[in-house]
Amino acid sequence: MKPLFVSIILASASPVALAQLGGDGAAIRAVSAAEQAAMSGAAVSAPLPNAIETAVMSDWFEAELNGEMGESVSEVARRAYIQRMFQPIWTRQGAESLQNAAGDLFEHGLASDEVLDSDLEQLIDKRFSAGSEDEQAEADLALTAAWLRIASAVSGGLSDEGKAATSGYGSAKMALVSKKLLEAGQGRTLSFQDFESGYPQYAALKGALAQYRDIRDAGGWLAIPEGESVEAGDSDPRIPAIRERLSVEGYIEAPESNEQMLLADAGKLQNVSVEERNPEAGGDRRTNLFATKSIKTSAADPMLYSEDLVEAVQTFQQRHGIEPDGVIGPKTLSALNESVESKIARIADSMERWRAQGPADAHYIWANIPSYTVEGWNGDAREISMKSVVGMKSRETPTFNDEIEYTVANPRWYAPVSIVAKDKLPKLRRDPSYAQRANFKIYDRSSGAEVSAYSVNWNDPSSASNYRLVQQPGSSNALGQLKIIFPNQYSIYLHGTPSTHLFDRAERAFSSGCIRLEQPEKMAEWVASYDGDERLNEVRDALSTTRNTRVDFQGRMPIHITYMTVTVNDDGTVNFWRDIYDRTEGIRQVERMSPIGQTASTQTVEATERG
Repeated sequence: MKPLFVSIILASASPVALAQLGGDGAAIRAVSAAEQAAMSGAAVSAPLPNAIETAVMSDWFEAELNGEMGESVSEVARRAYIQRMFQPIWTRQGAESLQNAAGDLFEHGLASDEVLDSDLEQLIDKRFSAGSEDEQAEADLALTAAWLRIASAVSGGLSDEGKAATSGYGSAKMALVSKKLLEAGQGRTLSFQDFESGYPQYAALKGALAQYRDIRDAGGWLAIPEGESVEAGDSDPRIPAIRERLSVEGYIEAPESNEQMLLADAGKLQNVSVEERNPEAGGDRRTNLFATKSIKTSAADPMLYSEDLVEAVQTFQQRHGIEPDGVIGPKTLSALNESVESKIARIADSMERWRAQGPADAHYIWANIPSYTVEGWNGDAREISMKSVVGMKSRETPTFNDEIEYTVANPRWYAPVSIVAKDKLPKLRRDPSYAQRANFKIYDRSSGAEVSAYSVNWNDPSSASNYRLVQQPGSSNALGQLKIIFPNQYSIYLHGTPSTHLFDRAERAFSSGCIRLEQPEKMAEWVASYDGDERLNEVRDALSTTRNTRVDFQGRMPIHITYMTVTVNDDGTVNFWRDIYDRTEGIRQVERMSPIGQTASTQTVEATERG
């Protein structure tokens, strides 16, 4: 069913169903085809607006978009054509700019053939050269649909006004969509910048994407052969290749140029000629070759795992979520051998996940699972950052967005039934005094009465659900000194922990799903500071006592719990975190490991072309 105002326009308009509102919005008059053409700045015959009107008002956009976007997107397109009096939206200049803009999808980690289902060049030719008005009209509408698809892809999903996008959060408002669509069609401006994610990490990832594509185009890197772990001071024939590999990503100064190739054969390395390493010069792709095209020979022993290389490896480990011990073991070698194509795909995946967050919040908490970090952001500034512990693989922390409502100082911990069954029953069966040592009170769920741990048959599996274990505030409390609550279906929240030694580890997936903070008190104070000094002082006062105290926030601080395997530091350096939950969905399938015996730029032609 069409909106009432559309029905009025159609009922009172000329055969072309054209109308124009007066300056005060009260007067409605019919407009002739000649007047319409004059207003659009182009001589268009009446049959073309007739054809456009017929298509627009017969639900062409609903059929074309077929549920791809929010319900109101089709209505916005329809209103745009009504505003244009059913004149074509697209001038040749606008259409050609749209074709150029489609190529810019590459910068967002998107492939144009995955966003668009039409050939824009053919549509442009059809729009301005087709023999019939019906064909020209359909081509104009198809160009509009293409613009909408690009805007939707860049923004993470166009949404209905006032509603959340399918990605989970609100996206571009329809008024902006209509305005930018009409501007684009007339060739005034065609930029999708207004639809890009406003989160600083998105722009940083965009730069990282270009950086790693440059690395790929320059040849990337080749794999380092497997072997024994290498420690500082060791001598290993793979050291020149490792030095070269790290120089490609800028972890160490590039060695001086030396056209040399090393052959890994049964653990022995030999010199190989340029002709042998270059397939185009008669080399053999089947041999286990790996590049050391610029080995530095200034050291007394080029195969020595020297101090400068150890430092470079430690930095590499830090940025890849590996214990920075400087030892080149299996995990470090695997990270070194990840292909440049895989890193590009992971950057693009993280960009897609940021687009799914919707419009950027003014200030927010960002808890990223793979990096084990929780940060507080104000606009473009990272104001607070700390380490975190996340859910173990068997109890994964979910990803979602929410709003923080309150914090509790000196909290009690109401142990979930699942944790009681898995973790606490075995301990209570061995020794009921565990309850007192761990500061638990036990309550009969049916009566609410407190009971002694010695009076319960902990060998009965149903005791986990029949009795509630409540850990009292104190130094042993599983939640530490404070918890930060944003009520959600997963029962996930931020909290402290008495097991502070875990923050010294590089890999920190140890919790039962909730996120433990290294400095929960500082995070609560940061949130409270946006409520003003009074709320900040309330939090500080609550923390200064041993009483269980709840402090409600007036404002609602957004929190984003995400799974980004790539993040960018303030200095532009890029981190590639381990995929701790093996969440490969959404990541384009490419060769995950670098090849041995060919350059990275030749490994996956299709992936290279598609970006």
